[in-house]
Order: sequence, then C-alpha cells, then structure tokens
Amino acid sequence: MRGTITLVVLSVVGLCSATAAHAACSGTNGRGWGSGNGAGKFEMTTKDKACNISFPGFIDDVRKTRTPATEVTVTRAPKSGTVAVVAGKGLVYTPGPGFKGQDKFCTRNTSAKVKGKSLRGCITVTVR
Repeated sequence: MRGTITLVVLSVVGLCSATAAHAACSGTNGRGWGSGNGAGKFEMTTKDKACNISFPGFIDDVRKTRTPATEVTVTRAPKSGTVAVVAGKGLVYTPGPGFKGQDKFCTRNTSAKVKGKSLRGCITVTVR
C-alpha cells in the first residue's frame, strides 16, 4: 500500500511541475500527427510573452509508451512571431511586438529512437 501512495504522490507532483513549466500558455498538440495532419491549438495573452509547447510524440499502444519527437524541422514559419526549438524542452513561440490574433506554424518531427517514421502537423497559437 505504501508503494501505491508514493506513486500517486509522485504523479501529482510531476503533473504540477509540468503544468508550471507550461504556464505561459494553454492548449494541446492535438491529434493526427502520425498521418501528417497534426492540429495543435494553444492560447496565450500578450502578458505571457512566450508560449512553451511540448514536442509531439510517437505513441506505442502495445508498450503503452510515448517517445517525444525532438528532432524538428519548421516547414512553415509563423507570420506574426517566431518559433524556436529548445533541445530537450520543446518549442517556444514568441509573438511579434503588439501582435494579437492567430498565428500558425508547421513542423516535421522525428526521433532517433523511432526509425523511419515522422510526425507532421501545424500549431495555431491565439494571442489575446
């Protein structure tokens, strides 16, 4: 029983720290990345300054694992901001000065741990 309680506490602590790491915006990478139709949606305010976005991941339903696709090629740059790839962390979208509205960028993601496969899609960030 003690092991189960410890596991639950660690899971909750991990969830809280993951949420804090992405406090600058909210949203999800969405679905469809494996078929080339990924559709992420995030929202932020101008006060947030930047939006931290996790890497999409390869899902293995048999092993119940997720492998982040950390090797990123931006295939369509955002029109009203910039996107940077931060090794081991994810993507960081930064809107241009004074920008409010929707901005979209697209990526192709791979992982050395998953040979011969890629994830593709676009992410729309709404700045309010």
